[in-house]
Amino acid sequence: MKRVLRVESGGARLDAFLAAALDGYSRAFLKGLVKAGAVLVDGQRRAPDARVAEGERVTVDLPERTPDAASDFESWILFEDKRLLVLDKPSGLLMHPLGASWLTRPEAARAENEDNLAALLQVYRPAILKARTPRCGIVHRLDRPTSGVLVVAKDPETWAALCAGFKERAMDKTYRAIARGAMSGASRVQAPVGRAPGLRRIVVTALGKSAETAFKPVARKTSATLVEAHPLTGRTHQIRAHLAHVGHPVMGDPEFDKPAAGAPRAPRLMLHAYRLAFEHPASGRPAEFIAEPPKDFSAFWKSL
Repeated sequence: MKRVLRVESGGARLDAFLAAALDGYSRAFLKGLVKAGAVLVDGQRRAPDARVAEGERVTVDLPERTPDAASDFESWILFEDKRLLVLDKPSGLLMHPLGASWLTRPEAARAENEDNLAALLQVYRPAILKARTPRCGIVHRLDRPTSGVLVVAKDPETWAALCAGFKERAMDKTYRAIARGAMSGASRVQAPVGRAPGLRRIVVTALGKSAETAFKPVARKTSATLVEAHPLTGRTHQIRAHLAHVGHPVMGDPEFDKPAAGAPRAPRLMLHAYRLAFEHPASGRPAEFIAEPPKDFSAFWKSL
């Protein structure tokens, strides 16, 4: 996607000029484009710190994703109607780029080198963006390594209704996790979670927000438990923090799972959003969506 800009007032560095003229893109990202030769000033390449002059013509070639026939996007769909899109998100897929640039200029998500859901929705379901749906229709998030059920709104009204459902705790969520060690029985953990002073990760801390999760073992092995987790609050990373708090971290959790020498090691975070149930915003009828754990999750469990 080419953009042509006229310099009205000279003197600024090229990368600073671009950051001011192209709302929604970070200066670091634009600096990378300049270095890659995607920015020309009067037809010539310039360095990021070169000063622009009044009247110069700056051409920017912004990378943009296009539909890829080889993409698996359509295979992720569990359900779709005029209002909703329900996906089985694969592990490893980023929800959206870091920072807030994509919120003010959604096409910035398509300029990222890595796949992210915000970009893919614009490519494969452009009507969502055309309807001016906030956040490209993204209502809630799953961590990058987490797989499973994810609902997307296709219009602003549905987005608002679903957001309200999450805020009011009307969304019934069930996860499956492979926890380290043998858990005894069903339990309920009520412990506040948040960032303790000096820590970036989410942990159980008295300084955190109230959080509650119900756990029920589904199957047990000597070294691990397949557990069903039902978060009764919607705190970030609460399942991971609560399982770690009771001594059974999610296997593969880079923050909490520290296996001893010779102990089995998971290839990724063994957490899967298994079920999501809520009232359909349009019909008012109960809606339930289930995504079976992916092959890597099931294969790791069988290997234990």
